[in-house]
Amino acid sequence: MGTMVSLSMVQVGVFAFLACLSAGIYFGLRSESSLGWLAAATCCGGLAALLVGQARGSLSEWLALTLLGPAAYLFLAQSVRALLGRRRQYWALIGAVLSLTAIALLLAVVGVHFQYQTLPFQLACALAAADSIVRLTQARQKTLLDLCLMATLMALAITFVVRIPAYLILFPPGSGYSVIRASSFQHMSLAISGFLGPTTAFLLLVKIVGSVIATYRTRSEQDGLTGLLNRHAFDQAVVAGARRGAAIILCDIDHFKRVNDRYGHAVGDDVLREFAALLAQTGHCVGRMGGEEFALLLPGSSVANAAHVADMVRLRFHAASYPGIAPDHRLSASFGVAEISPGTAAKDAFIRADTALYQAKETGRDRVVVAGEGAQGLRAA
Repeated sequence: MGTMVSLSMVQVGVFAFLACLSAGIYFGLRSESSLGWLAAATCCGGLAALLVGQARGSLSEWLALTLLGPAAYLFLAQSVRALLGRRRQYWALIGAVLSLTAIALLLAVVGVHFQYQTLPFQLACALAAADSIVRLTQARQKTLLDLCLMATLMALAITFVVRIPAYLILFPPGSGYSVIRASSFQHMSLAISGFLGPTTAFLLLVKIVGSVIATYRTRSEQDGLTGLLNRHAFDQAVVAGARRGAAIILCDIDHFKRVNDRYGHAVGDDVLREFAALLAQTGHCVGRMGGEEFALLLPGSSVANAAHVADMVRLRFHAASYPGIAPDHRLSASFGVAEISPGTAAKDAFIRADTALYQAKETGRDRVVVAGEGAQGLRAA
């Protein structure tokens, strides 16, 4: 008895810590609903553990525990759903969990022996845990953390399922709460679930926090309008690419101010997104330098190949039509290409590419200029 109480109090402490941590991060971020659901799940788990440790078998205690157990796993499933970005709810499964919980409550109220009234409760908890398992299984990419989380949830579900036949086989018919509670099987079963429950919550918290960090890192490196790398992130990519040689392309949409003035900034933003998508289709590292200026990095590529890529983009951009732009108004872009030799400063390559881009604009726009080739590098429309 003393060991069970001690274990339950440890559970309560761990759940309380995880609940406070989840709630604190949730209110700090104000946007990560998965943390709110996890805080609710750990609160329910902590209260359930407290009841298990202090319970004396009263009806009110059992009714509260019957509600808290399935609720904790349903809230956990909602946390997983929010984390994975899944809108779909498994209403049939949720309905089954709620129905089994209601049956367990009804059996308790009418005075059915504990050995029988706990059976629908155990099944309800197993099904609620299965909700999270199914969602994690359907995730396209699974990390080691995902696999560990799935393993603990499966182990919890199995623990609940195993209790159902065990209560019927190991104990005499009509056994009460005190008899089952004092058994070695119950001690071992509660010890297993007492370890797996907080471990599952902790693993999910780690996954959520890791996802939040990754999201903020992506946002810090991403241009808000086009989704491409921003200037800082692209500069870092160029520094890394310069170590083994690369080619760089700077490009600029011609007369873009006229587009904004004639059609409005909303249309101008659409043009920027379309041009960014066209650049991204090349499969190379692409960044937005600011305004209507973009850049591509081609690691290990020659300037000849880079010029070919630039000219391909130029032709496609000029040939396409865009919503909001007059049919007879063809857009164009200018390109400057430069080589980054292994070990050379990336800044120098930027300067040479920028000079080539300036030359492309000065000599008529809608063309590609390779740094150092002068007029021979021109490709007119």
